[in-house]
Amino acid sequence: MPKKTPQSLTDLPPFTARDFLAFERHKWSDPEYNAERLELKRKLHAIGEALRAHLLRAGEDLLLRTSLHHPYVFNGHRVDSLWLYLSPSDKAKKPLRDLLGVEFAADTDASYIHANLVLEIDFQGLNLGLRVNERAWWDTQNAKSRCSARAGAEEFAGLLNGVSDRYALLMHDWKQEYRCGRLRWDDVLGYFRWFKPGVHRMSVVRSIPKGEAEATDPGLFSRVAGEFAALLPVYRFLLWSPDNNHLGLKGG
Repeated sequence: MPKKTPQSLTDLPPFTARDFLAFERHKWSDPEYNAERLELKRKLHAIGEALRAHLLRAGEDLLLRTSLHHPYVFNGHRVDSLWLYLSPSDKAKKPLRDLLGVEFAADTDASYIHANLVLEIDFQGLNLGLRVNERAWWDTQNAKSRCSARAGAEEFAGLLNGVSDRYALLMHDWKQEYRCGRLRWDDVLGYFRWFKPGVHRMSVVRSIPKGEAEATDPGLFSRVAGEFAALLPVYRFLLWSPDNNHLGLKGG
């Protein structure tokens, strides 16, 4: 059976006010609303397919996944948001598996742990950008090592400044924002002075409250595609690979 061609970004149905209501508090742990969430999950998957196709044309082959729509042990038996995420392909992850071995197999196999481009919807609105799970210590330690010298910190600051100033570099759940567009190399040094790989999550994100017109704008997904493409240089800077190895480890 031929593979289905992804929808055009401009033809995708926009988010609606009803979509955000799928995450009312009383629905989080109730299986009765699985069908409502499944409908939205399929919508996210279609958006993700179109975004993936756009990024493939930009030179990055990513794997598309969507989060669980039903209450289960892996989401704490509650669904307070749904998200699509675009993560490294199996081909890209294989050298890391070979390097770290079976001890880290569960982490290196799980797509959500790696650096991901994410679009999330919850009751409050939308969150989008680049996230690196705290368990992906190889990517964040790689970046921290690379930014330990001024040249690396300047390069990373320059890449972040190439992203829309609506985005900010964040550390885990800390309130401080490092706003893209005006970062200096010493801002990056300051960030990594406190950042602990394996403990802290890294993200470069922006939020769109559901009350803003952009959240339900039919043109949103084309803009997201452009913003994700602008995040690719940051993604590539972070992502461990044999050619971007600042861990001091050698693959076998």
